[in-house]
Amino acid sequence: MAPSTCRRCGEILNANANFCWSCGAPQHDADSPDTVAVPVVASDDLVHAEASSAPTSSPVDTLVVASGSRTLERFELTKEVSSVGRHETSDIFLDDVSVSRHHGLFTRTASGRITVRDLNSLNGTYVNGARVEESALRSGDEIQIGKFKLIFWSAS
Repeated sequence: MAPSTCRRCGEILNANANFCWSCGAPQHDADSPDTVAVPVVASDDLVHAEASSAPTSSPVDTLVVASGSRTLERFELTKEVSSVGRHETSDIFLDDVSVSRHHGLFTRTASGRITVRDLNSLNGTYVNGARVEESALRSGDEIQIGKFKLIFWSAS
C-alpha cells in the first residue's frame, strides 16, 4: 500500500495509520460529530535548540523531550531495558494518541550502547528522520515516537 497524507496537516503517513504521528488527528471517517483534540506543540525553535544542546556531564544515558506536551523533560535510562509507550506502566510514559500503548524499548547492549526497538507500533519509531525497527543510538540522535521528539545523550 502506498503512503497517505494527514487530513489535517498533510504529513506523510503509513497507509494503515489511524492517527497522524505529527499532529494526532484521526485518519478515519466518522459519522458522529466527535470532539477532536488538537495538541498544543511549542513552535519555538529555542526549545528544540535547548533540548538539542548537550547537557553538562551526566553520569547516565538521558533522553530529553524536544517537542511534545512534555518539552525539556528528561528521562534517565538507568535500567537494562526501559519501555516507552502510552500505557501507564511504561518507564517512559508518553500520553498521546499518536503513541502506541507498548510502542518500543530502549535497551542497553552488552557493550554498553543504547538501542531503540519498535514493537510493531502503528505510527512507527524514527531515528534522525528514518523509520527503524531497531537502531543503535549515538549521542545527539533524534528519536521520534508519535508526536514526541526525544534527543538522546550518552553518559559522559
